[in-house]
Amino acid sequence: MSRSRQAALLARHLSEVTGVEVGLYYDTGARWIAMWADGPLQEEMRAHLGAALAGHHYVDMRDREIDCHRSTSQRAWAARAIASRREGTLGPAIAEGAAHRRSLGVGMPRPGVHGPTHTHEYYALLRHVDDLCRGTAYPERASAPEDEPLIGQLLAAGTRDHANNSRPTVSEYDMATALLAAGQAPAGDRPSKLTLLQAPEEGHRGE
Repeated sequence: MSRSRQAALLARHLSEVTGVEVGLYYDTGARWIAMWADGPLQEEMRAHLGAALAGHHYVDMRDREIDCHRSTSQRAWAARAIASRREGTLGPAIAEGAAHRRSLGVGMPRPGVHGPTHTHEYYALLRHVDDLCRGTAYPERASAPEDEPLIGQLLAAGTRDHANNSRPTVSEYDMATALLAAGQAPAGDRPSKLTLLQAPEEGHRGE
């Protein structure tokens, strides 16, 4: 069996055991890259990969250097943001992050370049949720049943139609703008309903 065929079978096996679509792509030399979105953390995928290579089905891949790379979806970003808000950690994280940026003297974009909503709080929100996505296994899953409708609202608020009639796109930058516009709940508050506002036309990260 060719190595490419074994790589395809190994990718299928990893997809089955993790429940997410895994691709295994040749890079250069003896290097391959396993890629997937959301799902297990990189260390968890490495454990699945090690267990598979320890068997006798993929012997031609044992001497390959296989790197693991996980990306996260916009769905994952929305799910982590809503979970953090429900748990009462979003507001404090934004306040702490914004205060830290100010203490460091971090500069802001020039006025009018990225819109008035792009504040220290905006960037602190982006970083907090990005960190949650990176550190959470299966970040795309709702952490509680009541999160599901709010995740849908946030995704809708971050969706933008294009004048050239291309497919609408969802942006975490627009979701962050909408989430801040809706107002953060204070620590410990567990709101049952969140009314999100549509993000303005210019909702892009400036740094």
